[in-house]
Parts: sequence; structure tokens; C-alpha cells
Amino acid sequence: MEKEALQERKVFLASFLVAGFFMKIVAEFVHEVCGHGFFVWLFGGEITSVYISLLWPYELSYISWALPNTVTSIQRAWIYAGGILVCLGASFLTQAFLFMKRKIHWRVAITLFWFAFWTLVNSTGYLLIGGLESFGDVYELIELGVLTSILSLTAGFIMFVTGFVALSWILRRTLIHVFPFKKACLGVTLFWLIIPALVMVMLANPERGLQWYYLPLTFTPTLLSLLMEYFLALSKR
Repeated sequence: MEKEALQERKVFLASFLVAGFFMKIVAEFVHEVCGHGFFVWLFGGEITSVYISLLWPYELSYISWALPNTVTSIQRAWIYAGGILVCLGASFLTQAFLFMKRKIHWRVAITLFWFAFWTLVNSTGYLLIGGLESFGDVYELIELGVLTSILSLTAGFIMFVTGFVALSWILRRTLIHVFPFKKACLGVTLFWLIIPALVMVMLANPERGLQWYYLPLTFTPTLLSLLMEYFLALSKR
């Protein structure tokens, strides 16, 4: 019995890592093609090239387009905001589905979990980092006058915190299927170390121009998770 449980956990962890990598690519596609690309098409433009980076966040994905002369500033704003908006919508809809669906196979659960996570990080990452350094889509939106750094930071913070709480609950419930409760709680906390890991990968690329003094802030989700999971474990005694 113990041997079977150990084998199941190994399969779970391997599946978890593989699903994480593939859903990262899917989230990039959603941002570029379903987000930016949809609004380009909606306003009569043409997509000229798409590049989905397997190395994100070290290297960015991108989409290029050609727009007719009749496109207005507001329409351009929708195009630049499309990736963020579609990813936010996809993430919270997926989170809502996982909340409402009580019985779901863990393979499906971890796949959808990763999709919700990557689309959340993709969108809120742009808002938070763009609010600090005015980069990427957020830079374009600020230039168009439809967004400010403070608004970008505030929106990114609220959306991330909401997703952080929801995804922690979803992940804990999924882990409990194969791990004891305390280990599942620990797993949730360890998972959030992915945020500083992603930022360190970004910082490794000198072209980003990000500052290293932001790095300590990225451990905040892990510390908050540690407190949440600790008190949750205490309440179960």
C-alpha cells in the first residue's frame, strides 16, 4: 500500500511539472493571439508574425501586426490591453470553474490550475512590473493616456491577491488527494517560491533593465502563504 502511494505521488509530481511547462506556453499563446490578435482582427488589422517563446520570462513572446489608417487611439488601446484583459478573464473563469467543480480528476485539476496560474501571472505581472518600470503593454497604454503607473500597480495588486488566495485554496484541495493535509499545506507554500524564481530569470536578462532591489518583494506571497497554511494547519488539530 505504501509503495503504491509513493508511486502515485511520483506520478503526480512528474505530471504537475510537465503540465506546468505546457500550460505556460498555452498562456503565452492566449496572451498574444487570443488577446492582442483578436482585437487586431476585430479592428480590421492583419497579424504579420507570432513568436511564442519557450524561454519566457527570460525571453518575451511577441506578435506583430499591420493596422489600417482608420484605427483610432481607443482601438489601439484595446489592442495593447487585449493580452492582459483576455488572460485575466481566462484565469478567473478557470478559477471559478475549479471552485464550483467539486469532483474532478487530479490530472485535469492540475492542468487547469496551471492555466489559471500562468494567465494570472502573465497579466498581473505586466500590470505590476509595468507600473514600476513602465514596460511592455503597460508602457504603450500609459503613452496612449488610458492608464497610469499608480492605476496599473493598484489593479495588478488587487488582481494578484485575489488570484493568490483562490489558487492557494485550489492547489491545497488538489494536493490533498495524494498527500497528507500538512504536507499539502507545505506544498502550497513551497509552490509560491515560483514567483521569486520567475523574477530572477527575468533579472538574468540584462535587456529587461529591471532592478535587483525589487527581488525581496517577490518573496511576499511565500511568506503570506506560510502564515496562511500554518494557521490553517493549527485549526485542523
